[in-house]
Amino acid sequence: MAEGAGPTVWVVDDSPLQARVCQTALSARYDVTVFDGGAAVLETLSLGEAPELLVLDWHMPDMSGVDVCRFVRQTVDSAQLPILILTANSTNESLLEGLAAGANDFVRKPFLTPELNARVAALVRSAALHRKLLATEKQLRVEADFRERFMGMLAHDLRQPLNSIFMANGALVSALAGSPLSKSAEIQRRAAGRMKHMIEEMLDFTRIRPETGMPIHRAPTDFAAAAAGIVEEMKSSHPEKSFDLQVVGDCVGNWDPERLAQVCTNLICNAVEHGAPGTPVLIRLDGTDSAAVEMSVSNVGQPIAPDVLAQLFLPFRRATGKVPGTGVGLGLYIVEQIVSAHGGAIAAHSDHAATRFVARLPRA
Repeated sequence: MAEGAGPTVWVVDDSPLQARVCQTALSARYDVTVFDGGAAVLETLSLGEAPELLVLDWHMPDMSGVDVCRFVRQTVDSAQLPILILTANSTNESLLEGLAAGANDFVRKPFLTPELNARVAALVRSAALHRKLLATEKQLRVEADFRERFMGMLAHDLRQPLNSIFMANGALVSALAGSPLSKSAEIQRRAAGRMKHMIEEMLDFTRIRPETGMPIHRAPTDFAAAAAGIVEEMKSSHPEKSFDLQVVGDCVGNWDPERLAQVCTNLICNAVEHGAPGTPVLIRLDGTDSAAVEMSVSNVGQPIAPDVLAQLFLPFRRATGKVPGTGVGLGLYIVEQIVSAHGGAIAAHSDHAATRFVARLPRA
């Protein structure tokens, strides 16, 4: 029998008088339904119906309120369906037993109507906020999934025309060799290369999942050889910069070779972009630790502000003063994801002397 309006509250009590007292205390603000025992309320719950709050009397002949609470908590957590137990027990042991069973709160009998209403209101409000949070989270997941799908499709569709640009530019570079226009063709090629890098970063971003991170495929890999190859590429694409690669110890481990090369590329590119003109980029590999290899990449330049430094590894974040058009703010985030996927860690340090990124990767 339901009375009043508002959030639904189910009261379970084998005593008609006690149930009526509780219903009267709550009916002004809530839609109250009374059940005469635990079996009855559990049967109704099994049919898919549920209130916004369940009020249980502790002592009932068929099963106690604590037993009902235990059954309910097997399928419904305390945030989805809060449970308030009415009890004459005042011992700490009894209260701890109820909390362990999954009760959210207690009201001692005989209760005061204002106290009962206050505690019921708090639990109903908490449950409503939880439902709102779940709905918001679901909507955000839908929107995030749409954005990721869109980015993935966009990046994939941009690949084909970009490949055509590369092919046409390659022919143009060859045809203009020795011509005054050859420099313009080379500039176009570097610009296309940056665009390709941005597209690859967008695709990588869509592959990262909150639950599992960046997918990797481990294989025996020589970190030093991978870094040396990237440094040679950098020397070719940035002839105005000098690169100093230092290797100490054994740098072989079980990593994803493609992702490892990506870590090297992104960190060295970052140092090139932010390094002061005429200063070298220092890359150091330390394999003296049998458990892990440490890579550091340093450049001299404008120090990174502490507030910016703290957010460098978040997506779509950039250091201040970055040249517009050089990236989408995913490079360091992807580095951090790759390092984390390997069970490692990366940190950044920056002062007036230098900016230094240090990545530590376990060998297996």
